[in-house]
Amino acid sequence: MLLLVTTLVVVILSVLLIVRLFTSDDADDAGLAMLQGLAQVPLSILDLLASGLRAPARAGSSSVTPEQLWSLLWDLPGEGADPAALGFLSAVFSILFGDGDPNARFEPQRWRRIGAFLRQRGGVVIAEDLAPLLDLPDCPADPDRRRDLADAAMLPVLLRFDGRPEVSEDGDLIYGFPSLPARAAKVDGPVPPLRERAFRFSRAGVGQRAAYGLIVGALLVLSPWLLAITPAWLPPVAWLARFAIGYALLLLLLPLARLPLQYGRNRAIAARNRRRQAWAQAARHADPLLKRRRAAARRRGATEAGRPAPRVVYDSGRDLLEQSIDDLDAGPRPIA
Repeated sequence: MLLLVTTLVVVILSVLLIVRLFTSDDADDAGLAMLQGLAQVPLSILDLLASGLRAPARAGSSSVTPEQLWSLLWDLPGEGADPAALGFLSAVFSILFGDGDPNARFEPQRWRRIGAFLRQRGGVVIAEDLAPLLDLPDCPADPDRRRDLADAAMLPVLLRFDGRPEVSEDGDLIYGFPSLPARAAKVDGPVPPLRERAFRFSRAGVGQRAAYGLIVGALLVLSPWLLAITPAWLPPVAWLARFAIGYALLLLLLPLARLPLQYGRNRAIAARNRRRQAWAQAARHADPLLKRRRAAARRRGATEAGRPAPRVVYDSGRDLLEQSIDDLDAGPRPIA
């Protein structure tokens, strides 16, 4: 639409200027020079579209294939020879609407990190060490308040990984996950904080943004000019000029309207990242009570690492009739 409207405006405006120059008695060199300058606009647009085809030519290719032309005009993210590159039309779409949520896979990544951390700690942890992976309020200075907030946030983790709270011999609250493969913990301390990525305005390159600005600016300048010189007996041309003015304003205002929204999202992301970092720093500066709770979790994890693997006498993946009496009499089979 952008290329079509721009080309139509330039071509029709050029034709009307030529007609006016030849039918006017006061045509001069200035009018011809202005017309020559206007004729350079579609050539500039075509040059922008063809600029991406010069690289294959320099690499030794003597012709351009239809696939290369399609890749130039509309190379969707993740497709083509270079996944990081954008075709011109994809760059326009990126400038208008952005590139989607950079944290679309954040939640699966969070749960993978939590599961890996639990297995690394022998299946027994304290809430403060897991806090940098959770969404918690601002980290308070009071250790007791920190412990209460971290303990309150453990419920989703307990439900997802079939965990249970336990009380140590000193009366401290620790969390065990017997369903996870247990092994002796080799490291201690909090998990590194999970970070979200900020939204960026567009993946379009500097040249593509300049081309977008050039085309939109040309529409904003040439469309009112076309409307002003359009004769009354050409209403379709006047409608095209009005549509081009509204379309150019939309192309200009839509990216500008995204800026406050992007700023607000990035502020919220930065605040969450700072909170997770603050919880990680608080857990690294451990007080005596926190060290005692970690020691209790470490001892409990070492005990869990020595327990035998859970065994079953019934496999839910098979029908009961298919499981022979000999297999059941031979003893339970370990879980795979």
